[in-house]
Amino acid sequence: NGPSVSADAAEQVVFSGVGFASEGDWQGPVGFWIWCSAEGNGPYAADNECNGSMYVYSQHITVHVDGSITENPDGTYTMTVASRKPGVLEAVLSNHEAEPSHGPTNTVVFDVTTAAGTAHGASDSAVVNVTGPGD
Repeated sequence: NGPSVSADAAEQVVFSGVGFASEGDWQGPVGFWIWCSAEGNGPYAADNECNGSMYVYSQHITVHVDGSITENPDGTYTMTVASRKPGVLEAVLSNHEAEPSHGPTNTVVFDVTTAAGTAHGASDSAVVNVTGPGD
């Protein structure tokens, strides 16, 4: 058993991994580590706040991103994030499994837009961690 969850705790979701953008205006590896407060009454919960980092190796982009998360009707999650400097990076990431497995065994698909255009890809070795009240 993990630590106890207080009544004001928020559900937390983390996507972490490296995938490959294989379709679109550019191709290459994409990395992500993004933490979100999905629901509850924690300090970020009202905004469904996300924070983290993303990188696009081929374009020498490593940036802080923030944004929001939504829980889809099927129990999966979609994160919409962007760099604070406009035009550097915007991304939408979604996990495929409503019940993520432990370890780097989950699928996360993504669309990433940079100055070079938009590319679509996936990681089939992502860590997806969902903890908190719904856990």
